[in-house]
Amino acid sequence: MTSPMNTSTTLATTTTTSLDSIAITIDRCGFDALDHAVIAHVLGLAAASNASPVLSEVFGDRSEPAPVRERAFGLLAMQIAAGAARSRFTLAA
Repeated sequence: MTSPMNTSTTLATTTTTSLDSIAITIDRCGFDALDHAVIAHVLGLAAASNASPVLSEVFGDRSEPAPVRERAFGLLAMQIAAGAARSRFTLAA
């Protein structure tokens, strides 16, 4: 039987690995290489960790310029990995 501590450590490691893989894909191939399911997955993780809804909206908006979406993803990934609650506001750019 797995203890809750081991489960949450495994989940955090899996999430971080997943986010790292997505970041590498964005870096090497751009956002066009991400399918809708991957973007939805990141947005789901962001919602579950109370990450900034502004950053989530910018990341998920295909009409935003790539550098803006990259920055939003980076900040979201940090909030997701830290499990930090969002602050009152977040600057997206």
